[in-house]
Amino acid sequence: MFILEFIIVTLLVYLFYYLFMINKYDDDGKLKPKKEHKFIGKVIEKIKRFLFGPKDEKDEILLRGRKNKKIKEAKEDIKIPTEVEILIAKYHIDLSKINYKDLLKIVGKTCSIDIGLIFTIIDIVPVENIYIQLFIGFLLIIPIILISYAILGNYFKKKGLVVKNDKGNKKSKRNRK
Repeated sequence: MFILEFIIVTLLVYLFYYLFMINKYDDDGKLKPKKEHKFIGKVIEKIKRFLFGPKDEKDEILLRGRKNKKIKEAKEDIKIPTEVEILIAKYHIDLSKINYKDLLKIVGKTCSIDIGLIFTIIDIVPVENIYIQLFIGFLLIIPIILISYAILGNYFKKKGLVVKNDKGNKKSKRNRK
């Protein structure tokens, strides 16, 4: 029974992760351009202007339809998901050696397994109080995520997908001088 719950929750979480996170990016790690609905956008802009009015010059420029270059450039910045940022910062993953979409798929599978595992553990605990179950869930989140990211970091290290540290070479050059 618990295995079935684990599988269902894991599949549902991965499906949502795939639809709302992985599907946004292309293979190079850049956001895919959004399809804008011009009619709906104009209607929403007119409703906003009617209800709230322009707040300042930037809003006035956006409401008129003339886009400010600075605002447009700020929206086009590459946004990396937090999970990937953690892997890059802690385990020095080299994005040039791995396909970005494949990395997102691996991270998505790991996160969905984590959530399914936490949900299953909470369901196994024989406590009827929802607040105690939530407390147990919050206590389990951090250790399970840290363990799973450590496993992922070791996996990437064995595959050779990490940036090699050149600190040892720099120290030896300093000692020679």
